[in-house]
Order: sequence, then structure tokens, then C-alpha cells
Amino acid sequence: MRNARRPVLTGRLAALMMLFATSAKGADEVAFERPESLQPAIAFWTRVYSEVDSLSGFIHDSSNLRIVYETLQFNWYDSAQVQDQQIEKAVQRYRSTLQVLASGKRTGLTAREKKVLALWGKQVSSATLQAAAERIRFQRGQKDRIRDGIVRAGAWENRIRRMLRDAGLPEQLAALPHVESSYNPYVESHAGAVGLWQFTLFTGRHYLRVDNVVDERVDPVKATDGAVRLLKKYYSRLNSWPLTITAYNHGLSGVRRAVQETGSTDIGVIVQNYTGPRFGFASRNYYAAFLAAADVTRDPDRLFGPLERQQPDNYWVVKLPSYIPVGDLIQQLKLDMDAVKALNPALQHAVWSGKKRVPKGYPLRLPATTRNATITALMTRVQGHEQQIPDLFYRVKAGDTLSEIALRHNHSVRDLMALNELQSEHRIRIGHHPEFDPPEDMIDRPPGTAATVERPVRQRVRGRLRPHLPDVDRRPARRADRHR
Repeated sequence: MRNARRPVLTGRLAALMMLFATSAKGADEVAFERPESLQPAIAFWTRVYSEVDSLSGFIHDSSNLRIVYETLQFNWYDSAQVQDQQIEKAVQRYRSTLQVLASGKRTGLTAREKKVLALWGKQVSSATLQAAAERIRFQRGQKDRIRDGIVRAGAWENRIRRMLRDAGLPEQLAALPHVESSYNPYVESHAGAVGLWQFTLFTGRHYLRVDNVVDERVDPVKATDGAVRLLKKYYSRLNSWPLTITAYNHGLSGVRRAVQETGSTDIGVIVQNYTGPRFGFASRNYYAAFLAAADVTRDPDRLFGPLERQQPDNYWVVKLPSYIPVGDLIQQLKLDMDAVKALNPALQHAVWSGKKRVPKGYPLRLPATTRNATITALMTRVQGHEQQIPDLFYRVKAGDTLSEIALRHNHSVRDLMALNELQSEHRIRIGHHPEFDPPEDMIDRPPGTAATVERPVRQRVRGRLRPHLPDVDRRPARRADRHR
């Protein structure tokens, strides 16, 4: 049945590519080159984003993206383990088939052997087939995630495009969050990359405020401001949008090394010829995936039908003249805490639990229903402070364990790990000064809350750093392609 549909899908894809190529002319064509050598990759990612959803995917060659051996389809009730087993079986089937063909067999072929040989061409060498047997990969479909991302993007995309435009950057860069996070501001990778633009802790602190009071990585507007500054810096060093976008995934120094080793600034040449150990599948394909995402999301109703997009939040901004306990603010202004939290995602758990105050000068977003009140009138009803609630520290001694320190100071191990950004409760250093929450009499507790306020749960993605690109790769594991 799949084979019978193949010409229809191929014809549909060709029509889509022609439509995208036509609609991309003009400013897009100048800003974002489309080398001929990248066309198979762009077509592949267009299929990933527009044809198959996350309950299906392609068994394909990781180097020659023209070669797609099979489309796997899973049941909605299949566990991750069951899906992995099906993927592994498919990989082994095609590896065996390629090895048989590499041995020289050309007569008495099975249906699968005929199909694989037709994909590569009858004149293909045995060496090519043998190498292909080690490059079989599975790529999960993303159509549903892209569609959901388009819906979510309605809340922020126009503002993000305006911020890019005002900074002198191509507004088409607003497609990057589709590749990074499917426009989900709460997604977190296993490596700790967070938010729409997937800033790691290290890079985030270079462009944003990230501490135990404020984490701007989860605020779509603040994170976009950081991404704008990062992209401007990269472009000023590389003077090429294909290289700048690749550097967003692979790192500025990594792309410079690729340019130096290949002697070219052409992204097509680099993708084809650079063999740096960290320049893996995700980095090689990042620019092509960006172009495909930009194409697919340019006119989404044509592909996905009418979509009801999320609307931007209706709020106004108050720049706080002093440190404000959020509990007092909620109580005195008769606000809904969940509504204020949703408008201010960058404020950390410590603020909402009363262990820290909203910082002085912070641009606090308030529901539009309070807009008629003046700032002065609002602040006269809320007690302000000239100082933040101080941090408390303890010097680690030989023999200390985190659980003992937590018990001694009336804390949970989980809270201490989060507060001090510890990866393991079993690893603390002698001489380290772990931070503690202040004592109860110093805490500005929100009204009607218990001593423990639940921390917000970020949504973690399975796989490596980005949900779209890596997915499942059956080659030997390497270090992550990302260096940001």
C-alpha cells in the first residue's frame, strides 16, 4: 500500500517544493542561500515536517537523504520500548539487505532487495552499499509537533518577528524556535537547554539573567532578546546567514574551524566535506531543517488546514520601584496568582514561594484589568523593600553529605539541589558554600499558601538536545553536536 502511494507523495512533495521555492523568492532568497547540494536535505526535512507525524518516521541513509528505505508506522499505544524494538528490527533488515547486495548479488532478488537496489541505482558499487549498511538511521516524523508549534506561536511570533526586524535581522529567523522547541517555552532538554530558543545555562548567563530569582530563558520575549543579541554577534563574525544559523547549533568556534579546515564559507561545501568529530547529523542538517521549517510554516493553512492560533496575552508592564513580596501584590491588588505567574514565567520558584521578592526595577506584567490604576496608586497599596531577602550559606566540611546538611537546616535534598544547581546529591565539594532558603520569619509567604509550594514542572524531551533533529541514530554514540 505504501509503495502504491509513493508516486502520489513524491508528486505532492514536488509541488510543495515548487510552491515554497516560488514563495521564498525576493528577500528570503538573498538572505538564505539554497545550494543545490542541500536540496535533498531540504526536501527530506520538508517531508519530516509536513508528511509524517510523531507516531511514524523514516528509515533512511544518514548521509544521502534522497534514500528513504521505509516509512515505519507505530500504534498510539506502543510503548517507547516497543517502538525502539521495531526500529531496531527495521534497521537490521535493511543492513542485511545492503550487505547482501554489497556481496554482488544481482539475480533472484527479493522484493526488498529490488527496492533498495532501485533506490541506489543498478550501477552502484559494492563499496557504496557496504558503507550505506553502516549509515542506516531512523527519523521520527514531526508534522503534529510543527502543527502544535504553529498554534502556540500565535501568542508570540508577531512580536518576535518585530524584535528581529527592529534589530536589523531577517524576520524569517522566527522559524528557528520551530526547530529548537516547537515554540514550547517550557520544554527542557536532558542537557538543561531551556525555553523557546533552548539556551543552556552557560550560554544563557552570557545573554540573559539566569539565577535563583529570575530565569529569563523561559520567558519568550526575554529569551528572544538574548537570541537576537547572540545571532547578531555570530553574524558579525561570520558574515553569512547559513553559517550563523549553523553556529546556533554547532557553536561559533566549531563553524570557524569548519571554515578553516574546508577552506570555504559555502555551507554546501562544508556539509559535504567537513568531518569534524562533533559535526554530526544534527549540525550537518540544521540549516536545511531551518529552511524546511521556514517553508512549511510560511503558509501553514495550506498544509494543515485552518488552525486556531493562540492569542497574545493581554497585559501591561509595571517597572517596580522597590523589592516587592509577590504575596502582598497578589493580596492587595486582588489578583489571581496563576494568571500573574503565567504572565511572568521568568520569575523563579523562590519568588512565588515568598523566599525571594520580585526584584527592584523588574518589568512585572500585570493583567490588563489593572491597567486603569496608576503605578503610584498600585504601589501605595503594596509594601516595598529596599533590599532583597538575603541568601544564606554553609561551608561544606569533610564528611558532610547533602542529606545531613539538608536535615540540619530544615531543607529537602531536592530544594538544596535545585537552589545550588547540583546534578547529583552524592557530589558536593569540601569548602563549597551551598545556598539555603531564608528562615521562615524572613519569608514573604503568599497568602493562603502552605510552607511548601510546588515547583513548576518543565517538559523534558526524549532524546538529545533538540526534539526534531537527532531522534534515533544507530551509529556508535558520539558527544552531542550542540556546543551552545
